[in-house]
Order: sequence, then C-alpha cells, then structure tokens
Amino acid sequence: MRVLIICNDFLPLNSVGALRPYSWFNYFKESGAEPIVITKQWETQIERPEDVLKHTSTENVIIEKSEKGTIIRVPIELILPEKILLKYGMDKKRIWRKMLIVIYKIFSFVSFSFDKHKRLYFEARKYLQNEKPDFILITGEPFILFKYGYLLHKEFGIPWVADFRDGWKLNHVTRHNRDMLNRFLQLWEFGFEKKYLSNCSFISAPDPYLGEAIGKLHKKNTKVVFNGFEEFLNTDLSDQTTTLILTHTGTLTAGQQVEFLLQAILELHQEKKISPNEIQLNFIGIEYYPAQNTRVKNFSSIIEPYLKTSPRITRKEALMQNVSSDFLIAFTEKNYQAIFAKVYDYLASKKPILVLPDDNGLLSNLINETKSGLTFQTIGELKKFLLDQIQKKKTGKNIFEIFPDYEKMLFYSRKKQAEQFVRFLKENQKN
Repeated sequence: MRVLIICNDFLPLNSVGALRPYSWFNYFKESGAEPIVITKQWETQIERPEDVLKHTSTENVIIEKSEKGTIIRVPIELILPEKILLKYGMDKKRIWRKMLIVIYKIFSFVSFSFDKHKRLYFEARKYLQNEKPDFILITGEPFILFKYGYLLHKEFGIPWVADFRDGWKLNHVTRHNRDMLNRFLQLWEFGFEKKYLSNCSFISAPDPYLGEAIGKLHKKNTKVVFNGFEEFLNTDLSDQTTTLILTHTGTLTAGQQVEFLLQAILELHQEKKISPNEIQLNFIGIEYYPAQNTRVKNFSSIIEPYLKTSPRITRKEALMQNVSSDFLIAFTEKNYQAIFAKVYDYLASKKPILVLPDDNGLLSNLINETKSGLTFQTIGELKKFLLDQIQKKKTGKNIFEIFPDYEKMLFYSRKKQAEQFVRFLKENQKN
C-alpha cells in the first residue's frame, strides 16, 4: 500500500502538529504502507510567532528519499500581511494586518490566489498525474488542506482521509470567540467544511470525544488515532533540591482551568503554610503565547514569586524539564474533553501527572487506566496533597510515586498508533 500524506506542519518545524504526520512517515513502512509526504521547507528554530515566517527555502522543490519513504518539500509562500509583519514587526500596522488576514482567510476558500498553502496542492496534483497511491491522507489544520483532498478525489478518484488534529466547526478554542466577525467566519467556513468532507472515505481524530462529535456532525465513519509518545525517557536524574517542582509544558488554552492551581497556591500562601523556596510552578514555553502568559502572571501579584515562565524551547529541552520535575500538570476545560498532546510526553517521562480539575472523562480515564497520576475534584484536595508533598520533600522522605501499567502506556506510543492507522486504511481498502 502507498499513502500520499499532505501536511503543512512537519519536522524539522518545532510544533506539536508536525509530530503527528512525522510519526506516520516514521512508522508506516513497518506496518506495510509506504509514505510519500508533501510538506514545506521548514527550518528548526522558532522562538517567537514571527519566526515561523522567516525562512530560507529555495524556489525549487526538494525531494528526500530514504528507506522509510519519500518527502517532497515545496517552497514556503508568504501572503501580504505576513510580509508586512516581517518588515515592520509585531507591534506596527496591527489593524491593517488583521484586516488583510481576514480578507485572505475568507477568499482562500474560493480562489487559489489568496491561498498561501496552494503549492502543496499543485505538487500533489503533479505527483498524481504520474503515480497512483492507494490513499491520500491529509491532516489539518490548516483546514484549507481538506479542499485539496476534495479536489484531488474528484479529479483522480483516489480515496482520501481527513485527519482532524483539532475540531474545525467544533474547535474548542475558537468557540470562545463570539464576536460578530468570528461568528461570521465560523459560519462561512462551516459551509466549506461540509462540502470538502462530502467525498472523504473516513475521518480520523486524536481522541474518541472529538471523533464522535465530528462523525455525528458530518454523518461520516470515524477512527481514533491517538497522538502518542516516541519512547520512554531516562529518569535516572539526581534531585539536589528540596523545592517541590510542578511543571506545565506548552500551550495553555483559554478554556483550561489554570486558576484551579493558582488559587490553591494563593490560599496556601495566605494561610502562611508555604513559601516560594518550598514550591515552584514552571510554565514552560508560555511566553510564546502573550495572552496566556499575562493571564497566569496577572492572576495575583502575591504568588508571582512562585511562578517561573520561559519562552519557547526545543522539544528535547522540554522533555528534560518534564523529567526534572516532581509533578506534571494537565489542566482540563469545563465544557470540553481532550487529551492534549503534552500529556503523552508526560507519560514518556514516567513522572506523576496531576489532572486539574478532574474531568470525569477522557483525561482522567487515561491517567487511571495507565496508573500514571492523580485527579483532583476540589481545590481543598489539591492543597492538602501539595502540603503533604512539600513536607516530605523538605524532610528527605519519598514523595508520591507512580507504578505505571507500561503495557497500557505502550498502546499510546506513536509506533502503535501508526500501526493502528495502517490497519484502518487496509480495512477501508477492502471495503
């Protein structure tokens, strides 16, 4: 079986979205599927949002072949608002840039002239004029890529799969944007979402909650392909500090309940039960997201000495931060369930995961199934637990330890999930 994979994010781009299609490239061949990836000519170092736009890609298509498969990299194309950003910086011409971004977003669905990802489509079309893979696999977002699956299937008759890393109409982040413009954009794009998915073979999603919701919305068969982790990490590191270290890595969404933890720390401080040298909260990479960084730091100036934030760091550095921590934090949302990609990296570290607060659903079930951490229903429960752990660490006693079910954990490895995906494709091929 040969599978043509079309994706925007792909290594060496340092993003969570790049790891999902890269894992398919990495492991499909072992399960009997040859991957051919069409992506962009990304670079590695990203420290600020605008860095993703700075590139030195050539105007030529680059083809990389290996025993695992083929990668076809197309040049990166910038649209006008992105060029303005690079020329004048993030703080200038913001209103003008926002207006242009909206215009490009609206018209990208009706004209390739406004679509900065179109080279992926035209390179895929060029490839299909000479080759006939068994499947086209497209991962979003950007969801404009699903348009390519729709068009390529109509022209070449090759079945395609729509892989949702997040929801489109059902996105848990954009649903918080209820102003008139965003409501219009959501309605506008939903029309195209229905159109593009009308001829896909099936939909894949990173968890059962999202998969079921999208399946019902579009009346399509869905398969769950979890994200996962690469391998277990070496945790044999000596701990020289008496400070209890809690770490949250990566993105913090508007809906995630970070205040649950911050309020616990504030109350413990006001009750004069803790001091900054006894417990530290790490928010790794949050400075890359200014709004959420401000949200955390502005919660209360009283607990600022307990907080440590950082800019975006390399994936390797982030994993080492996880391993060096006592507890890893997974925040849940009130009205949405998800297993955020960072949680799989937490599993790889074999450090206890604290689910704050208990979602009584997907995330808590994962933690309980793999025996990899604890969930908390109330701030009072969390306060009592943290005090106990602080006291143990101060006095040199062993803090809370997990005894994971490694067999259950391995199901969530990227290798196992790639194997599952190939099985889904072969089952669909037979049908």
